[in-house]
Order: sequence, then C-alpha cells, then structure tokens
Amino acid sequence: MKFIKIPLIVALLIVVAANSSVFIFPIAKITMRAVDSDGNPIDNATVTASYDFPKGMGMGWGTATKYVDGRTDKDGYFTITHKAAGRCNFSVSKDGFYDSSKSYTFSSRILFIWSPWNPTMKIKLKRKKNPTKMYAKSINNMNAKKVPALDTPIGYDLEIGDWVAPYGKGAISDFVFIFKVRFLKNDDWDVSYILTFSNEQDGIQEYIEPKDDYGEYRWPYEAPLDGYKKEIKWSAFYHPGGWSGVSKSDYKEDRKYIFRVRTKINDKGNIIEAKYGKINGDIALSFGGYTGFVYYFNPTGSRSLEFGGNLFKFSRKERDCKVSGP
Repeated sequence: MKFIKIPLIVALLIVVAANSSVFIFPIAKITMRAVDSDGNPIDNATVTASYDFPKGMGMGWGTATKYVDGRTDKDGYFTITHKAAGRCNFSVSKDGFYDSSKSYTFSSRILFIWSPWNPTMKIKLKRKKNPTKMYAKSINNMNAKKVPALDTPIGYDLEIGDWVAPYGKGAISDFVFIFKVRFLKNDDWDVSYILTFSNEQDGIQEYIEPKDDYGEYRWPYEAPLDGYKKEIKWSAFYHPGGWSGVSKSDYKEDRKYIFRVRTKINDKGNIIEAKYGKINGDIALSFGGYTGFVYYFNPTGSRSLEFGGNLFKFSRKERDCKVSGP
C-alpha cells in the first residue's frame, strides 16, 4: 500500500505544480550587455528591466509588471533572475549617449525554467556627437494644416513654421507644393501633390532606417552630401467600383526624409552654403485638403541631424505642435 501512495503523491504534486503560477511563470535568467556603436562595453549605465509576473495571494488574478533597476558592470553586463512570463524588456541610458531599449522573448521552457538559460543580449547605445538646436514642428493629425490653395505653387517657410505670404507669415519658400484635391464623397476622391524647391541644388531624399537600428536616435549623424532629388510626387485615391471600391495610396508610415534647402553655389557650381534637416514620417494629404508632416530644420549651416533642443517657442494652444525627441 505504501508503494501505491508514493507515486500517487508525486502525481498530485505534478498536477498542483502544473496549475500553479510557478509553473505558468518559470524562472528566467538573462544577461544584458550595453555596448557603443563600435561594440565597446559601456560601464555604469542605468538599466531598468521589466517583466510580467503572477500576482501573489491577495493581489487578485492575472499578472503585474515588476521593475528592476541597476547599473552595468565594468564590462557592460547586467543580469537578472526572476520568475517571468517569458519576455523581458530592458531600457538603458547613460550621459553622453542616446537612450536605447530592447526586448528578449524566451523560445521555450522546461518545467520551471525558461530556455535558453542566461542568454546574453547586446543593446547598442549611440554616442551623442553634435546635438544642435533646430526649428522642429509637428504638423500632423489633430493640428494638420488646411491647404490654402489648389493647383498653384505654395511655399512653406521651415524657420517661420508657416505658409509663405500671402497664405501665411512665411518669407522663404523652403518647400514649394502644388496640391490637387478632388472630392465628391467619402468613396470618390483623388488627392496629390508635387513637392519642389527654390534653388538649383536644393532637394530631398528618402532615408531607410537600418533594421538593427532600435535605439532612441535612428538617424545618421549628418545629412549626406549628395543624392537629393529635385521633386517628389505623392498621390492617393478612392474610386467606386466592385464590392468595396478601388483605392490606392502612396502613404508609408515608416517613411523618412532628409532635405537640403537655401543652397548657395559659387560661379563654379560648388555648394558654399546650405541648410539641412529631416522629416520624421511621410508628408500626407487627406481628401479633406489637410496636409501634415513632422520636420526638423537645422539653421546653423552644419549637416548635423542630431536634435539638441527646439528653437520654436510654442504657446499653450500650440502644444500639439511641440517636438522634443531626437
């Protein structure tokens, strides 16, 4: 009879464990290493690790998020060991670097342990080189600008942050738009624009973000010297037809641009002065005739794309236009 009870007790323990929070949330151990762009370790960096864990007795059902703060050692390492839901998130910061973050998801588990045990995940922090104060403004979503006229060139002054007169307070046509909008109803419309520039060497180019660029700053340090296009064309439409209509749009949420404006050249055609900047996201145009984009304009003449503070002074009513990130 004793021999029968022992396997029965073991089986019961397994059943209890299988239905306990300990089994649902095994123990995980993971090491994070902070490195710079060249792979060198970053010591004494501030780390915040977060993960979901089962609520304890008296805390109700489900999970809660736990945070663990610490610092990397002299070789850039930081290790945590905790009961977790299989995903750990890390945020890393240090003076002189842009913040960075990354997540790790464990691939499998063996009873009470997540596998692999103690993997090492590198998190890259980009060093700050030349942060520069810029005119940065968000004209998007809730504060999109109504197109003031159609089928005619309209200038936009990046330093003033407005259309060029007679449509606004701007004086220099950094961007020159020609907008077209045809709207009959919500399922029958066409919109498009052509963006050109005022000077021969002005232009714009798309910037494709590298797949491994996951930190706070996801741009090159400087604008390129060449590769700028003199114009871009953009369109979208929705036409009746079929079961649900026919539609197409050039809009890409992850699209980015780098631009050059106010370019001056010498008698040999060489650039002697120019202003550079970037656009975070696409330049959109709605069927209602509203446009918007988020831009950073560097007025210093350097090619730096590192945002080091906003030269615009926004009122309380303009708080939706404020840009603070890099």
